[in-house]
Amino acid sequence: MGSPIRFGYLTPETYLSEAWMPGTRPLAAIVYGEVPLSPRPWPQLSVMLRPLAVPGIVEILCTHAPVVYGQEDGFDLAATSDLLFAGIRIEEPPGTSVTALSEQVYARLLRLIHHRDYPYILRMWNTLQDINLDQNGLERYRQFCLGRHEALTKHGDGAEEERYPAASAVGSTAGGLCVYFLAAKSPGIPIENPKQVSAYRYPPQYGPRSPSFARGLVKTWSHGTDLFLSGTASITGHESRHQGRLVAQVGKAIDNLKILIGAAKPASNIGFALGPGSSVLKAYIRHADDYREVRSILEQRLGKTIEIAYLQAEICRKELLFEIEGAVSVPAAVA
Repeated sequence: MGSPIRFGYLTPETYLSEAWMPGTRPLAAIVYGEVPLSPRPWPQLSVMLRPLAVPGIVEILCTHAPVVYGQEDGFDLAATSDLLFAGIRIEEPPGTSVTALSEQVYARLLRLIHHRDYPYILRMWNTLQDINLDQNGLERYRQFCLGRHEALTKHGDGAEEERYPAASAVGSTAGGLCVYFLAAKSPGIPIENPKQVSAYRYPPQYGPRSPSFARGLVKTWSHGTDLFLSGTASITGHESRHQGRLVAQVGKAIDNLKILIGAAKPASNIGFALGPGSSVLKAYIRHADDYREVRSILEQRLGKTIEIAYLQAEICRKELLFEIEGAVSVPAAVA
């Protein structure tokens, strides 16, 4: 039985009432902002990013398939017959570098997916405190990329570029390192943007190790197909564009998102399109004061009916002001 994933955003009140639950089974709740949590059997992961315009947001991941919950090696888990969610948040131990911490976390998650027999990571989310801070001579994001690469090299299966997941990495003001992901029994199809250099082929100017992710990934289940869209910003080739110009950066990021969605069709033979009911997006905004302008642009370019969570976050390059990511689903009958 396939496990197409349903993504959605809830108010804290709706989430706590559990009125959203009939007919679905939770995989996980990703919590932003002020949400008074109480114990639940499924993973609840607090991500230290501030919602804009509302006090709290709960991102809920659901499925119609039976789910088993658990914990292993510090990760909270939810598993169906062919899909695994796992998440962890770790405060940085004193004296531990970001490189060492990220290598440890990724080594643990790689052991986890192989032990549980979900060897293919589809989508990865990373939130790192003070991501743009220079520390010990190297930006913390670049330290994170180095540690992640070392773990993949030591504990991966080889041919890693062919198996990189869709991913995003943004910065918070607290919370250490938060990592959560979706993995499966069978692989998806990585997608690249033809207007951009693949992140894993960035030149050395961006750090000692390139970021280890694909621009997107298509995963087909028996009941439908998901397109996971990695964090997408104002980048052409490998260079940031429109430095200091918010409107232009948002426009370029949306252009890149649409190019990426278009690139998924020849790779998967499925036509994806942003629209209400099929798409869920996150908009990361560096400066909270830019929220209204960013929202206005997105509503003009994408319409007002797509679910979008607006979050304040540091982007992985200091000069970037905005990033967008998400998922697009196509039912099996349409695909």
